[in-house]
Amino acid sequence: MIHSALEFLTQELNSFIKLKVGDPITNRVVLSSVTNEQGIAIPDQSLGLSLINIEEERTSKDQQNRFINAVGKVEKRNPDIQLNLYVLITANFQNRLPNNSSDDYVEGLKQLSYAVAFFQSKSVFTQENSPSLAGFDGDLKKIFVELYSYSFEQLYNFWSVVGAKYLPSVLYKVRTIRVQENAIQQSGDPIEKIYLESRHKP
Repeated sequence: MIHSALEFLTQELNSFIKLKVGDPITNRVVLSSVTNEQGIAIPDQSLGLSLINIEEERTSKDQQNRFINAVGKVEKRNPDIQLNLYVLITANFQNRLPNNSSDDYVEGLKQLSYAVAFFQSKSVFTQENSPSLAGFDGDLKKIFVELYSYSFEQLYNFWSVVGAKYLPSVLYKVRTIRVQENAIQQSGDPIEKIYLESRHKP
């Protein structure tokens, strides 16, 4: 479920940037961790889409745990878990290629601006307005993407934790991803009638 949502967003963002730059072939966005043992894991001249945190959405938690299935039986299973994903989009353009203007700081900012423009123009994804969503995971019905601002202190702490120098980046909150394994805990017939027996003392 999580991987499907992020693979879908990576594909959608790639399609948008291909149109903006007029290059239908080259993928400019990769689903990747920010760093690895060798340093920055995002390929040079690329935007990296990275999951940096997962939280449970509690404000709209559905406590219903009994459902009637297609044959009229009552099934008991745990309520859905709703997840919010914090996704960082990072521009890795560090002038590694001499005399190549496509591999410089300004180009990285331009590509990052395309990402911001994309999610500004389309922040809600459904199977109706994005048919490919169903192809990634039929259970993904709707994804909301919103810009998430964090403080300079949080920014400094994050890059200190990952052990890398800061790269231009923007953080998004992707909500809500529903997780339901449909593991049936109990099954039985529904209660259709209630009989009351009253007894009177003589």
